[in-house]
Amino acid sequence: MVSDPRDIEVVEMIPEEEHDRIRSECTRLLGMDLDEFARRWYAGEYRDDADPRVTQVAMLLPDAE
Repeated sequence: MVSDPRDIEVVEMIPEEEHDRIRSECTRLLGMDLDEFARRWYAGEYRDDADPRVTQVAMLLPDAE
């Protein structure tokens, strides 16, 4: 059964709240500080990593492509 799109709640956040949320998800999913993850991500250290948790956090980065 497909859920009704009207059932989705959109929560708007100020930049500080957004950053705190991303930091929290990084710690929860990877057990790592967001700054360390971002450094490793942009250095290409996760290029061949198939762990979906890495992708989940990377998609939250402000300039994720």
